[in-house]
Amino acid sequence: MKNKAIYIVLFIYAIIATFTIIFFDGTGGAGDSILHFLYAKYAPIHPQLFFNHWAKPVYVLLVCPFAQFGFTGVKIFNAIVTIISVFFTFKIAQELNLKNAIIGAVILIFSPLYFALTFSGLTEPLFALFISIGIYAILKHKNIAACLIISFLPFIRSEGLIIIGVFAFYFLLKKKWKFLPLLLFGNVVYSIAGFFVYHDFLWVFTKIPYAKLSSTYGDGRFFHFVDQLIYIVGVPIYLLFWLGIIGIIWKSIKRKTNLELQVLVFLSFLAFFVAHSLFWYLGIFNSMGLKRVLIGVMPLISIISLVGFNFISEDIFKKRKIPKLIIQFLLISYILIFPFTKNPAAINWEKDFKLSKDQQTAIQIADYITQNIGTDHRFVFAHPYLSEVLKIDHFDNKKRLELNQDFMYYIKSGDIVIWENWFCIVEHGVKKEQLDNISELKNIYNLSVEKKGRDILYSVYICE
Repeated sequence: MKNKAIYIVLFIYAIIATFTIIFFDGTGGAGDSILHFLYAKYAPIHPQLFFNHWAKPVYVLLVCPFAQFGFTGVKIFNAIVTIISVFFTFKIAQELNLKNAIIGAVILIFSPLYFALTFSGLTEPLFALFISIGIYAILKHKNIAACLIISFLPFIRSEGLIIIGVFAFYFLLKKKWKFLPLLLFGNVVYSIAGFFVYHDFLWVFTKIPYAKLSSTYGDGRFFHFVDQLIYIVGVPIYLLFWLGIIGIIWKSIKRKTNLELQVLVFLSFLAFFVAHSLFWYLGIFNSMGLKRVLIGVMPLISIISLVGFNFISEDIFKKRKIPKLIIQFLLISYILIFPFTKNPAAINWEKDFKLSKDQQTAIQIADYITQNIGTDHRFVFAHPYLSEVLKIDHFDNKKRLELNQDFMYYIKSGDIVIWENWFCIVEHGVKKEQLDNISELKNIYNLSVEKKGRDILYSVYICE
């Protein structure tokens, strides 16, 4: 019955995911989510995109076939990835001999931000899948397979180097030295494959876009992610998570837990969490302090939260059956209901699953251009969603160029320049006044839309 329960849960999730994909047109963000999709979509035309460090080579490789069916294909890919992640999270809990393993799967599914970002083009869900498969492989004594899988993590997200370090530490503790070189397998494969693009075997390190001791986005509090975690998992799971931390520490002191839970689950999460806290606090590695980065370790958070669930319901009330069942019922009910409440940490169906206001505005701009100017021009813009709505190859410099500080040096007569007040300003520091002061540019259309006190501005220019 326990094994059947996971398939019932996965079936229900698959129905919900299908409904979400069909009836909601959101993309999980207008920036990185769309960019990752565009890299995967156009990689067959521009093969070098398969080796772009920002886009993440493994992600591009795996998503590419799905991306050819549009953004819906990417959402289907990530939904499949999530289904597999939920399954392996359940299996990890079983292999660790944790009671109520199915609750670990439920916790993963009902973490609000994890559910929402499943339907995006982001890399975090795939990162979470590889971690869960890697840990499960070790628990099943498939160490070679585990090392090979984990070795490719840096090519899904750069923080994979942190997880590789934790796995190396685990094998050192187990005195299984022979497996350590296998953790470099992914780097070796991509070093050789990418050499034909970059002519540099060390490109896997030299081309990391975050390898700098500064950040364009500033810095923040060290405990920033402690605060933000509640907006990822919601209130009930947040409480269970911290109970789980206490439970693991307590059991470790009492030597009532195993090394795999301590190192592969707890230490992997801790290393990942502390690293991102430091990156943001010190303002290094171009950290933005985005809470979504923790989605990459959601299977670990779910297992730790399951330990918390068992700590309060099984350990404290283990000899009192009725109170234990009541506590479990209340906790499970709270987990299931919370994502649908009005709490700021719950799911916001309008915000999380529909096109954002600036994306809707981008569609209006595309409609205006299509009807009044035509798309037989070269375009210059920074907003990635414009490439999708204008049906332009984002990486073909004969059709589209980036609107950055150097744009005035490469624009020519007939070019259409589209300025907006987010990507142009935040990413490239290009203000509208700069375009207005260029005599060759003629402002032909402006659009302003208010969104909760913030004006979304678009201006279209033609180079004469």
